[in-house]
Amino acid sequence: MSGKFSRGLDVVDGSLDVFRANPRLAVLPLCSLLLVGSGFAVAAGIALHYGLVASLFTNDLIKYAAIFIGLALTSSLGAFFNVAVAHCAFQYFDGEDPTVRDGLQSAWRSRRAIAIWALTSATLGTVLYVLDEKFGFLGSAARLVFDLAWGLLTFFVVPVIAVEDTADLRTILRESGDAFKQTWGESVSASLGVSLVVLPIAVVGIVLLGAAYLGLHGPAAWLLGGLGLLIVVAAIIAGQVLGMVARTALYEYATDDRRVGPFATRDPDSVFPDS
Repeated sequence: MSGKFSRGLDVVDGSLDVFRANPRLAVLPLCSLLLVGSGFAVAAGIALHYGLVASLFTNDLIKYAAIFIGLALTSSLGAFFNVAVAHCAFQYFDGEDPTVRDGLQSAWRSRRAIAIWALTSATLGTVLYVLDEKFGFLGSAARLVFDLAWGLLTFFVVPVIAVEDTADLRTILRESGDAFKQTWGESVSASLGVSLVVLPIAVVGIVLLGAAYLGLHGPAAWLLGGLGLLIVVAAIIAGQVLGMVARTALYEYATDDRRVGPFATRDPDSVFPDS
């Protein structure tokens, strides 16, 4: 098992090389975080202004509508900026010098596919939440199984949207599922590798935030809390970029048998061998 984790970390190291060569990519997930945060802040302000907060806990219709809107917001913005990162990764693998503007233009051209994907994700997420809430253990079990299956099926959705000129949901899911079937081991290993690198960093930031809130006061609390927040944000940004670079490289390998990025000097099959 440690060998598999080590190979996963090798993939992260290769993705980190791509990130170092294109540090501007950090702007894209940062924009996503800022816009999602701003959207939720606006929604919270509206809920407070119109006295809807209590209704979120007592009125199922309002609660489910809020969940759907929240999921649609995060899915659409997350997919938009991840598509931009994936496009830049594709350009870099082709020997070009990608820019943030290139990535944003590509994501904008794919806006219809992104919107369809975001609405589908939000609808399914809301339905699964209702099942979980209304059917107890059976609903929770169904949600867990479906979440896992859906996550595997849609692992390559963002690279598909970035490179394929289609907004047909069935085509997007089929392309993603086929790519995952061919690279499931490598995909799992790369994801674990990213988590092993990013999660401990994020935990450090969370601990600093907790220490600032619970144990300090005044300027010291603000300073420590600010540092903790910066660490958490940096971990999220790094995780997004590293994950998308690895997925994009794996998608290239699955569809065109090209070894690029973190797999340029290693056989992807050796990352997570069957034996």
